[in-house]
Amino acid sequence: MKPSARTTLMLALAAAASTGCERTPTPAGEAGAPAGAAAPARADNGFEVEVTLSEAAARALAAGGESVVVSADYFGYPTVAAQQRELPGTGDGWLSLHERKLELEGAGRVAFAPVNFDAGQLQLIERGQPQLLINVYSGRRSSEDNLLDCGTFQDALAVAVRSGVHIECKLIAE
Repeated sequence: MKPSARTTLMLALAAAASTGCERTPTPAGEAGAPAGAAAPARADNGFEVEVTLSEAAARALAAGGESVVVSADYFGYPTVAAQQRELPGTGDGWLSLHERKLELEGAGRVAFAPVNFDAGQLQLIERGQPQLLINVYSGRRSSEDNLLDCGTFQDALAVAVRSGVHIECKLIAE
């Protein structure tokens, strides 16, 4: 009989506890640290995102007191071994590693600080290389709907660290 995902998770946590691994706390307001996390991996992975707005978008956001949210989702593609073991989260085609959102008061540049990834989770993703998805949208201060039509970035985190990210936005209505 095949063990359930819950049983697999419980066994993995028990194994981590018996080897002396400690949980790495996540700073307040940040998601992504798994229960029973191993020591964090080296963090030299900070990067910058530059957001540009069309003239119409800049005017509309300023008039409405609207902000711009830059969302970074760090993830990895699970290894074949992780998928075969049916580890929690591997059924989605990616493993979520961390997420962070920063807010701008219009166009500009925002710096994402380095992230300490759990070494155990990095072993579960292809080549141990985190991927990054950047989405940009309005802060929904003046409207419950997003007002912006922005490009996205999806590539290896290392690409963003090396080259930075540039996202162009315009109004959805443009």
